[in-house]
Amino acid sequence: MSGRISVFPVDLSNNDRAQALFGAALELLTRREHSRLELRQKLADKFPGADFDTLFERLQELNYQSDRRFAEVFVRSRVQRGQGPLRIRRELQQRGIGSDLIAAALEQAQADWFALAAEQLQRKFRSPVSSALPREQQIKERARRSRYLAYRGFPVDAIHWALDAEDSDLYSDPDL
Repeated sequence: MSGRISVFPVDLSNNDRAQALFGAALELLTRREHSRLELRQKLADKFPGADFDTLFERLQELNYQSDRRFAEVFVRSRVQRGQGPLRIRRELQQRGIGSDLIAAALEQAQADWFALAAEQLQRKFRSPVSSALPREQQIKERARRSRYLAYRGFPVDAIHWALDAEDSDLYSDPDL
């Protein structure tokens, strides 16, 4: 015996078990959107052997759970945090969202990844790499900034654009 206590008393009917599972899923969904995978992971320990397929059918029929809606909300929140499309895509994949839904959510966000990368660079580093620094030091500092943007999930072309914008007059543009 594993020492685990079953969540379901022995005398609960299948209908009561399904209702308890549905109630637990609703409780999670009232706090925030969840993907199907997240819900399954969170509920699996409390409800071993539960019929998750039926649960998800019911939740989707009632429009309480939607992977599409989850992806859209997730993308918007990550763009507001200043994260790039590569990181957002990876995090959505880890949450069980399919590539078609990810692509649609990223497209719907209509984010300017280049401007967002430049904004994040300016927010983090405040000023461009000083041309007064020795050439080797400038290269190291640009590499550090490039790694920062890569970590945040920006593609290489957006990183290069942001670094070039930093060196030009675009960096001091208040609209970025």
